[in-house]
Amino acid sequence: MARRKRKEDEADWVAPDFDEVEYMRREIQGAHAAIATILWAVVGAIVAFLLFSVHPALAFFAGIAVGFGLYFILPLFGIETDAFKRKDWAGHGITYFFSWLAFWIILLNPPFGDFTDPTVQGISVSPYALGYTGDLACLVPTGGQVAVPMTGSNNSVYILFRATDNSGIASLHVTVTPASQTGFEVGWTALSGKSQCAGHRPEDYPAGAYNVTFALNPPASSYTFAIVATDRAGHTASASFLVLPQ
Repeated sequence: MARRKRKEDEADWVAPDFDEVEYMRREIQGAHAAIATILWAVVGAIVAFLLFSVHPALAFFAGIAVGFGLYFILPLFGIETDAFKRKDWAGHGITYFFSWLAFWIILLNPPFGDFTDPTVQGISVSPYALGYTGDLACLVPTGGQVAVPMTGSNNSVYILFRATDNSGIASLHVTVTPASQTGFEVGWTALSGKSQCAGHRPEDYPAGAYNVTFALNPPASSYTFAIVATDRAGHTASASFLVLPQ
């Protein structure tokens, strides 16, 4: 019969000595690597920013490609990468990607860059009598045109629209072209407070809203209105519609 093993015969387990110096060295190296990765992400963001105007896809893949340069850049910061394992590289790669993406998005927006076109929207048209201050029954153009009933004392049209941009509108032009006639520019007014369109709340047309009042003179069977907005970077947006007096 096998003899039962006694407690005294069991091998004692001894915990390995904790190398505090080596642990601190690895932690400091990791912190330095993280800082270097973020700094390199700034370089990647600048490269992507410079290439964005060429093609957005090229800028994206160029920024990703710069990230692979970490393999060569980290040693230049005095970081020993020989002991890096796959999980270490994966961690630094993730840090690079999200840092690069954040820096790139910041650079693509004012005050560093402006690649967004302005917008012209929220167009409403109403018959109008010059000097009238009450509510108006505004109509929305459909299919690029709107029929305006010119009844009573109405002899003009009231046009409400929004023109906005992330960096601000630099210039705004409204042109009217009567049928079979030469077009010309008309003035606009920045809307302050509530518009005259019935049912419109003040928050429907915040900053960036404008209105135009135009007497239908010279008389014509139709009038084409064109709105062109240009931002500070030179990007433009336009909208046009046909007004048919009835």
